[in-house]
Amino acid sequence: MKIPKNKIRVNIVCMDHSFIRGYVHVDEGLRLMDFLNTRDQHFIVVTEASAQNIGDIRSFKLVSELTKRHGIIALNKDSIKWIEEVKGKDKDQGQL
Repeated sequence: MKIPKNKIRVNIVCMDHSFIRGYVHVDEGLRLMDFLNTRDQHFIVVTEASAQNIGDIRSFKLVSELTKRHGIIALNKDSIKWIEEVKGKDKDQGQL
């Protein structure tokens, strides 16, 4: 059985100062902050993700271009310093 999800566009700044832009898929009826505050999951999945300044990520020992596109990033919630929901006329935002 498929659980209905809402696709939310986000900008994320991590503790290592890297910047991630993409989509987080949240259970229908939950706000982004409710989803982030759940204790049973330690990672969030960011789809259609792009990351900037990832050459500075020492914990993963990545050396890369200034901006890198990824299909999916699994991000530890503890590494999030700041997150914002991007509102606007985004044709992809909405129910899945």
